[in-house]
Amino acid sequence: MGPLLRHFRPAALLLALTAGLPAEGAMPLAEPSRGEMLYSLHCIACHSREIHWRDQRVVRNWAGLVAEVARWQAIDRLGWDRQDIEATAGHLNRLYYRFPAEVRP
Repeated sequence: MGPLLRHFRPAALLLALTAGLPAEGAMPLAEPSRGEMLYSLHCIACHSREIHWRDQRVVRNWAGLVAEVARWQAIDRLGWDRQDIEATAGHLNRLYYRFPAEVRP
Protein backbone atom coordinates (compact mmCIF):
# COMPACT_ATOMS: atom_id res chain seq x y z
CA MET A 1 0.00 0.00 0.00
CA GLY A 2 1.46 3.36 -1.02
CA PRO A 3 2.01 6.17 1.49
CA LEU A 4 -0.78 8.32 0.00
CA LEU A 5 -3.37 5.52 0.22
CA ARG A 6 -2.26 4.67 3.76
CA HIS A 7 -2.77 8.34 4.73
CA PHE A 8 -6.36 8.58 3.37
CA ARG A 9 -7.59 5.11 4.36
CA PRO A 10 -8.81 6.11 7.87
CA ALA A 11 -10.57 9.18 6.43
CA ALA A 12 -12.29 7.07 3.77
CA LEU A 13 -13.42 4.57 6.41
CA LEU A 14 -14.80 7.35 8.60
CA LEU A 15 -16.63 8.87 5.63
CA ALA A 16 -18.12 5.50 4.69
CA LEU A 17 -19.33 4.88 8.24
CA THR A 18 -20.93 8.30 8.67
CA ALA A 19 -22.29 8.89 5.15
CA GLY A 20 -25.78 7.62 5.99
CA LEU A 21 -26.15 9.52 9.24
CA PRO A 22 -28.24 12.70 9.27
CA ALA A 23 -26.51 15.92 10.20
CA GLU A 24 -27.06 17.10 13.76
CA GLY A 25 -30.50 18.66 14.03
CA ALA A 26 -31.50 17.47 10.54
CA MET A 27 -34.83 15.74 10.09
CA PRO A 28 -34.61 12.25 8.61
CA LEU A 29 -36.04 11.97 5.10
CA ALA A 30 -39.53 10.48 4.92
CA GLU A 31 -40.05 7.30 2.98
CA PRO A 32 -41.68 8.08 -0.37
CA SER A 33 -45.28 6.93 -0.71
CA ARG A 34 -46.24 4.24 -3.21
CA GLY A 35 -47.94 6.89 -5.34
CA GLU A 36 -44.82 9.06 -5.34
CA MET A 37 -42.66 6.10 -6.35
CA LEU A 38 -45.02 5.09 -9.16
CA TYR A 39 -45.26 8.66 -10.44
CA SER A 40 -41.49 9.14 -10.29
CA LEU A 41 -40.82 5.87 -12.07
CA HIS A 42 -43.48 6.00 -14.78
CA CYS A 43 -44.85 9.52 -15.22
CA ILE A 44 -42.41 12.28 -14.40
CA ALA A 45 -40.37 11.77 -17.58
CA CYS A 46 -43.24 13.27 -19.60
CA HIS A 47 -44.97 15.40 -16.97
CA SER A 48 -43.38 18.50 -15.53
CA ARG A 49 -44.91 20.58 -12.75
CA GLU A 50 -46.44 22.85 -15.39
CA ILE A 51 -48.70 20.11 -16.73
CA HIS A 52 -50.56 20.14 -13.40
CA TRP A 53 -50.80 23.93 -13.12
CA ARG A 54 -51.75 24.93 -16.66
CA ASP A 55 -54.87 27.04 -17.18
CA GLN A 56 -56.66 24.52 -19.40
CA ARG A 57 -56.07 21.51 -17.20
CA VAL A 58 -58.43 18.61 -17.64
CA VAL A 59 -58.65 17.63 -13.97
CA ARG A 60 -61.23 19.57 -11.95
CA ASN A 61 -61.91 17.25 -8.97
CA TRP A 62 -60.79 14.04 -7.22
CA ALA A 63 -62.84 11.76 -9.50
CA GLY A 64 -61.37 13.46 -12.56
CA LEU A 65 -57.86 13.06 -11.20
CA VAL A 66 -58.37 9.34 -10.60
CA ALA A 67 -59.85 9.00 -14.10
CA GLU A 68 -56.86 10.76 -15.71
CA VAL A 69 -54.35 8.61 -13.82
CA ALA A 70 -56.31 5.51 -14.86
CA ARG A 71 -56.43 6.70 -18.47
CA TRP A 72 -52.71 7.41 -18.72
CA GLN A 73 -51.62 4.20 -17.02
CA ALA A 74 -53.80 2.32 -19.52
CA ILE A 75 -52.26 4.21 -22.46
CA ASP A 76 -48.80 3.27 -21.17
CA ARG A 77 -49.99 -0.29 -20.48
CA LEU A 78 -48.73 -0.22 -16.90
CA GLY A 79 -51.34 -2.67 -15.60
CA TRP A 80 -51.95 -0.77 -12.37
CA ASP A 81 -54.75 -1.89 -10.10
CA ARG A 82 -57.18 0.47 -8.38
CA GLN A 83 -54.84 0.86 -5.38
CA ASP A 84 -51.93 1.97 -7.57
CA ILE A 85 -54.14 4.42 -9.46
CA GLU A 86 -55.53 5.94 -6.26
CA ALA A 87 -52.09 6.04 -4.62
CA THR A 88 -50.69 7.97 -7.57
CA ALA A 89 -53.73 10.26 -7.70
CA GLY A 90 -53.35 10.82 -3.95
CA HIS A 91 -49.71 11.81 -4.40
CA LEU A 92 -50.64 14.28 -7.13
CA ASN A 93 -53.51 15.63 -5.08
CA ARG A 94 -51.25 16.29 -2.07
CA LEU A 95 -48.56 17.81 -4.26
CA TYR A 96 -50.54 19.93 -6.74
CA TYR A 97 -54.31 19.82 -6.73
CA ARG A 98 -55.50 19.94 -3.11
CA PHE A 99 -59.00 18.66 -3.89
CA PRO A 100 -61.24 17.93 -0.87
CA ALA A 101 -60.70 14.65 0.95
CA GLU A 102 -60.16 11.70 -1.31
CA VAL A 103 -63.52 9.95 -1.18
CA ARG A 104 -63.29 6.27 -1.92
CA PRO A 105 -66.47 4.34 -2.80
